[in-house]
Amino acid sequence: MIRTNIAKTVAAGALAAVMAVSMTGCSSGSAEISATYMLSNASYLDAIAWYSNDDIMLVTNSDNTYDLYYKNDIFGTTDPGVKGNKTIIYSGTYTSEASADGDANHVDVTLSAPTRIYFEQHGKAYGRNGYASNMMLDTANWTDAMTTLAFPAGSEDGSADFLAKYGKEITMTVEDPSKAPDDTTLSYRIVEMSVETLDITGNE
Repeated sequence: MIRTNIAKTVAAGALAAVMAVSMTGCSSGSAEISATYMLSNASYLDAIAWYSNDDIMLVTNSDNTYDLYYKNDIFGTTDPGVKGNKTIIYSGTYTSEASADGDANHVDVTLSAPTRIYFEQHGKAYGRNGYASNMMLDTANWTDAMTTLAFPAGSEDGSADFLAKYGKEITMTVEDPSKAPDDTTLSYRIVEMSVETLDITGNE
C-alpha cells in the first residue's frame, strides 16, 4: 500500500457542495449513507508559485454502493486567483472487513472497479495534460462529443473504454470512530489507499 499524508483539516464544505450539485443519483436513490471518510493533501508548486489542494471523500451507502470523490483545486499566490478546478466521482459497489493492520478501529474497504465515472475540469492549470480543455465526461450519459474529447484517435464504445482505462479496484484503510465511541481522538478518515492518485489527466 502507498501511505498518504493526512492533513489535519479537510475542505468539507467544498466537497459537500460537490456532492449536492455536481452529481445526483450516483447510487441507489433508496440507499442511506452509512459513513463518510475524508482525506486532504496540499502542496506548493514552487516553480510557478501555485498551490494545489487535493480532497478525497469516500461515501459508503447502506446498499453496499459507494461514491468516491476526488477534488483538485489549483490557485495562485503572486498571481492570485483560481487556476483550475477538477472533480472526479467514481461510483460502484464495495465490501469491507477488519483491517489487516491489526488496529481495532480500522476497516479495510475494497471498492470494486467503478460502473460510473464523472469527470469535470475548468481552468488553465491543466493545459499540459492530455485532457487540457474545459470539459465534462460522464460514462452514464455518454455522447459522441465526449468520445471525441476522450479518445481523439477514435473509440467503438467511448463510455466502456473510459471505464476500462480509468476504472480500477481500490482498497482503502479507513478509521471508524463507531468502533470506540468514547475515544474522541478518532475521526472518519482515510488512512491508506492502494493507489497513489485518483487523478485522471489524459496522459496515462
